[in-house]
Amino acid sequence: MPSLAKALSLTETALHDLAAHAPKLYRIAKQIRKADGSLRITYDAHPPLKTIHRKIQQEILAAVHFPQFLTGSLKGRDIKSNARMHLGAAILINEDVSGFFPSTTRAQVFDIWHNFFGFSPDVADCLTTLTTHRGSLPQGAITSSYLANLAFWREEPMLRNRLATRGVRYSRYVDDISLSSVTPLSYTMVQELISDVFGMMIARGYAPKRSKHTITTSSRRMSVTSLTVNASLGLDGAGRRRLRAAVHRIEKDVALSKALPQDFRSVLGKVIYARQFHPAFANALHARLLVLDSPKDQ
Repeated sequence: MPSLAKALSLTETALHDLAAHAPKLYRIAKQIRKADGSLRITYDAHPPLKTIHRKIQQEILAAVHFPQFLTGSLKGRDIKSNARMHLGAAILINEDVSGFFPSTTRAQVFDIWHNFFGFSPDVADCLTTLTTHRGSLPQGAITSSYLANLAFWREEPMLRNRLATRGVRYSRYVDDISLSSVTPLSYTMVQELISDVFGMMIARGYAPKRSKHTITTSSRRMSVTSLTVNASLGLDGAGRRRLRAAVHRIEKDVALSKALPQDFRSVLGKVIYARQFHPAFANALHARLLVLDSPKDQ
């Protein structure tokens, strides 16, 4: 414990005190109703816990060399990195982990700190207390995305290598798992691949989200984390519709209140991001947003 306290720039007393008060140092940042009706809750930690989360990330988690097939919330990797791995596929399989963050339990996080990192039980228990909330991994906390990427640390590398020997590409963006092949696969092979992925989830106490299960071939539009991967990367149809609807909603909000909504900059950023895939589409939306943000005559 003295080494952990030193690494986090705390005294041992302060570290124990922070761990004891950690459950009270979170606030709900957002509550988002998803398309399936379920609620996604994201959290933000209050100081001093947020400061310690940043120290844990900098001093411990940032030193991990994450394999390239993990792309979620890691420096230099994004949905584009994830989708690019599946370009030119003949067949694509998408799976999703149901309730990934709430299903990542305290016991699973302890396993990461104790068995992956090799910390002693008391240090691992302290780190688990600092990085979980109400018995699970809090989505939105600074440390959570790193720990989420380690959720399958025992099984995932072996699964990925096993798939690679069969010519199947594998990637995971947080809770989105994608498998693809540049050659067609038999029905039996597809079922075996799905069984392998489901087996990995179940072995770690997770469940697949059946509603997100898709199998597509190159004769149709194939999407990985909302980007098409048939011949070149681009936003899928649903992604473009969501962006167009977001701009339209902001225009309505401004017309009613004469003020920019809080998420204006966020939507503007998404439009600018879309420009690299669909210049004409994104430039038209960008122009509409710039009109709203321009100084008005008094």
